[in-house]
Amino acid sequence: MSIRRLKMLIAVAESGSFGAAADEMGVSQSAVSLQMKALEEELRIDLFDRSTRPPVLNREGLELVTSAREIVDGYERLGMLAGNDSEPTGELRIGGMSTTMTGIIPQAITSLRRTYPSLRILVTPDHSPNLVPQVDRGKLDAAIISAPPYFSEHMEFHRFAEEPMVAIAPLDCPCDDPIELLRTYPFIRFNRIFWAGQMIDEWLRRKNVVVSEQMELDSLDMVSTMVFYGLGVSIVPSRCVASPNPLPLKEIPLGPKAPKRVLGMLVRRDNKNRHLTNLFYEQMLHVIKTHAETGSEI
Repeated sequence: MSIRRLKMLIAVAESGSFGAAADEMGVSQSAVSLQMKALEEELRIDLFDRSTRPPVLNREGLELVTSAREIVDGYERLGMLAGNDSEPTGELRIGGMSTTMTGIIPQAITSLRRTYPSLRILVTPDHSPNLVPQVDRGKLDAAIISAPPYFSEHMEFHRFAEEPMVAIAPLDCPCDDPIELLRTYPFIRFNRIFWAGQMIDEWLRRKNVVVSEQMELDSLDMVSTMVFYGLGVSIVPSRCVASPNPLPLKEIPLGPKAPKRVLGMLVRRDNKNRHLTNLFYEQMLHVIKTHAETGSEI
């Protein structure tokens, strides 16, 4: 019984179909189908109910998936013990929201790969609300997101940074008062379907600030770009780790009671890759500390 076949079985269980598993494993759908058939023949049991389209795992298949995860995890841990304890191997699947994908995540990965070149890190970009269920289903080992308003009791959120909200405007904007700025200029809003957008909207209501909304966008980077080109002003988090080429914008603090976006790492309590997610978490703390001390990349 090969480890690769077991990994394919796990991929089918997590993705829900042979086709999606094939995309994840970088092979053809027919290759996944053949490997699953070979696994059934090797074990002499049916693992799938093929009366449905697509085929779904039956009871025996679901039980085997649980055992397969333990076997694969044990195999990867054995590889660590057989080599050097300071050089973990294996595969870490990380999700990240867009602002972390251009700031903290690539820097953490770069530093981690310098120390552990055998570690394979796969990254999935998405919005925070979309990443939570992917961690919950086990498709991702961890997600770097803003603090969710709620999550299942079998999950953990480990915070590592706070990003205060600030008003942003073009550099030549003469106004330095955030309330006057927001009431006077066209407002470019971060979409309220996202948690940060809801936090911004709540602060505006609490301060009785009525804005002249120009547009509502799904990306904080797009919001900043629109402000850079003079199309309005906005409220965004002041990032704990900036992108390599941040736009030159005027940042105006909202005051001592400004809302803060809390960043952290979401994981399942039963995460089999905890030794790797812990490494990644520690590396992000290092990136933030280095950025705070020097204001530059690691």
